[in-house]
Amino acid sequence: MRSVEIVYFNSLLIFVKMIDNDTRKRLKDIVSGNVLEGTKENCTSIRNLLCSSFRTSTTVKKEFESQSIVKEEQVKLLRSFCDTNDLWVKELPEEKHYLTRGGEALVYLESNSQSVIKLNDAIYYTTWLEFFNSVVIHNLLFRDTTYTCLGFTERDGTLFAVLKQPFI
Repeated sequence: MRSVEIVYFNSLLIFVKMIDNDTRKRLKDIVSGNVLEGTKENCTSIRNLLCSSFRTSTTVKKEFESQSIVKEEQVKLLRSFCDTNDLWVKELPEEKHYLTRGGEALVYLESNSQSVIKLNDAIYYTTWLEFFNSVVIHNLLFRDTTYTCLGFTERDGTLFAVLKQPFI
């Protein structure tokens, strides 16, 4: 390992030691590609669907092009899942509530000003499974700013996850 990797790994170990055993087990299950039991919320349900159909990779992506084929297959699965489960978001925030584009997401202030709505196309992830693994891990570790997946929308043929997050 290079020195940067060692520092990162040691920092990660310190962080992992600070979390409780249940959270640690759930993190291990997420990274290992195991289906997570005992939750019905959309982020985990969608992650479990993808996990059941596609393998979770635990290595850095070297074959980005072949992963883009997997991502397109996942898009087809997600579209079908949305059709079956009525997860197409029909009403999006009005443009007057648009705040910014934060890297991968278009961010809108919800009309009640208590939450933001993020339209995320998972552009920074090689697969949708990686994206939802990231969201589920975020929700596990940062409970004050958890994401709720409201569903999906499409713009110009691009699929977007529609996420709601407390505005703090």
